[in-house]
Amino acid sequence: MGHTFNTKITKPYLYSRDSIIIDVNNQFIDFIGFTREELIGKSLKEVGAIIRINTQIHLDDISHKYSGYVFTKSLDPREVNIAHFYDKEANVKIYTFVEKPNTRIDDKMIFMEQTISDNIVGISIYSVPDLIMVKVNQKYLDFHDSPYNEEQTSIGLSIKEIVTRYVGTESEVITNTVIETRKSSYRKEIKFERFGRGITYWDSNRTPIFENGIMKYIMFTTSDVTERVLKNESIKRQNKIIEEHKYQLEQKNIQLTSILENLSEGIVLTDNKGKYIMRNKEARRLIYQSEELTALGDTYDNTKYFDMDGVRMLFKNLPAIRALNGEQVKDVKIHVINPEKDYFMNNSAMPIYNTHGDLTMVVACFHDITETIQKSRKILEQKNDLEKTLKLQEEFIVNISHELKTPLNVIFAAIQLFSLYCNSGSLDEKKDLIIKYIDSIKQNSYRLSKLINNIVDTSKIEAGFFEINLSNNNIVEVVESIVMSVTNYTESKGINIVFDTDIEEKIIACDPEKIERIVLNLISNAIKFSNCNDEIFIEVKDRNKFVEISVKDNGVGIKKMHLDMIFDRFKQVDKTLSRNAEGTGVGLSLVKSIVELLGGSIYVQSEFGKGSTFTLMIPSRKVLEEKMIYNNEVKSGDQNIRVELSDVYS
Repeated sequence: MGHTFNTKITKPYLYSRDSIIIDVNNQFIDFIGFTREELIGKSLKEVGAIIRINTQIHLDDISHKYSGYVFTKSLDPREVNIAHFYDKEANVKIYTFVEKPNTRIDDKMIFMEQTISDNIVGISIYSVPDLIMVKVNQKYLDFHDSPYNEEQTSIGLSIKEIVTRYVGTESEVITNTVIETRKSSYRKEIKFERFGRGITYWDSNRTPIFENGIMKYIMFTTSDVTERVLKNESIKRQNKIIEEHKYQLEQKNIQLTSILENLSEGIVLTDNKGKYIMRNKEARRLIYQSEELTALGDTYDNTKYFDMDGVRMLFKNLPAIRALNGEQVKDVKIHVINPEKDYFMNNSAMPIYNTHGDLTMVVACFHDITETIQKSRKILEQKNDLEKTLKLQEEFIVNISHELKTPLNVIFAAIQLFSLYCNSGSLDEKKDLIIKYIDSIKQNSYRLSKLINNIVDTSKIEAGFFEINLSNNNIVEVVESIVMSVTNYTESKGINIVFDTDIEEKIIACDPEKIERIVLNLISNAIKFSNCNDEIFIEVKDRNKFVEISVKDNGVGIKKMHLDMIFDRFKQVDKTLSRNAEGTGVGLSLVKSIVELLGGSIYVQSEFGKGSTFTLMIPSRKVLEEKMIYNNEVKSGDQNIRVELSDVYS
């Protein structure tokens, strides 16, 4: 070209003017392998394509310095620092390419070269984090669609460019997971319905490769395992490969150990006597006092092994010991207990033979499945709990059916008598009886109404359609009014009802109609468990942020064993305790739900033979916007009381 530039330049250089290469130095030719004729006259973009850097960055876009990969004419990767400066005198941009020391993959991974050349296993190496393909063999490229199934068209490109529809696929997720977790990912026997030879099966592995603790590359390996899947002849094939590559394996030992150390699976290698050859990091983590052990049998001294039925496993039945005896063992689940931990693991073990059929090695693989086992057991427990719930629901339906039939039978019987009296013309003579039967019909209609109301409201609460209409009311006045309205009813039972309070007025946000429902239900419950001459105490107390309302009786009380189920919708406390009336147990469940919708809580204290106290806590707050659906004064009409107390009066 005849151009004269600074002769002190000894590093590989490109010279460009107006984005066109006008010269290169000899060092660059020696470094990259292309001739001057192949480079001079080309644009920076074209040269970027030649040295395969465009996927990473365009040379025009380098503002000062850049680190990345370029590729020689023979497609060997070179990791370089690229810098550029402007020579005003010559009016040229000068790009320097300085190879980073000790970065050549072929020098660092001697063990890989033969494996890649053999073309038995598909292998590709991508840089991290930009995922540029820096090394590949044809076996791996055979997976890809044209034109990226050849080395010339794929080396130096990113995985997104090479793999069709890579973004958003499971393959992208798996690769990103390897980068994030720094752990290998192994996919076994993936089915492909491609290629001219029909269905094939492949194993795929993504293994991180580290330098000085930093992930530098990801190695993708793919193996055709069709024969293994279809004919189950993998052991012979593996033995042949082991014999053929014995020397290579010795050279690869350091690199292989590094890969095994980063596997998420625990790996143990032993000789044919059970002596440890190698244990990776995960194996050392799982095996108790691993560093102190020398052979498989040593673990049996301080670790107990159980099968999934809880039966202790004999030493001879351990997977690795069985493999020592020539048996191939797969997916044996074991419960392990040692002085430090209690866990479950899935075990497989394989005997390895030489070409003469002699056992040379045992490979044991295992991984922790404690979380999986715990989840399975939890699902089983939930299934059992569901079955119990269904049984309780069945019992509840039987109770409901009985409660519905009882008042209905009374009503039907009364109707039949009315019909008989009508037909016989004795209505006037039976007037007193008819009035009695009408009262009975009315009372049982109230019972049906309460039961149906409770069931409907419980369903509304579960469905989220039960409305609470809050307004600011004097809660003391609300509760006192309810108590006074039932005095005549309790006196008719010979029960004294007492109201007490430590405040005269307390304005809070509440729903008077729901408060009435709650208090009447608790009073009804107290009457059920009380006898003649007993007393029921209703108290209202100011607890600053809460108002406490309690309903206390000195009746028969509740056994301790029943307290936990007292608010359960599907449970009914022992009917022998409720001698004065019947019930389904829905009422107290509904009370608890309504109290919680009001932002409060309820609990019960009881001593069998001495009575019970139900206490609810309602928040002492006010609302700015009141729902005035009901008047501030509780409408405790006689009919409401009869409905709520229908199961304690006959």
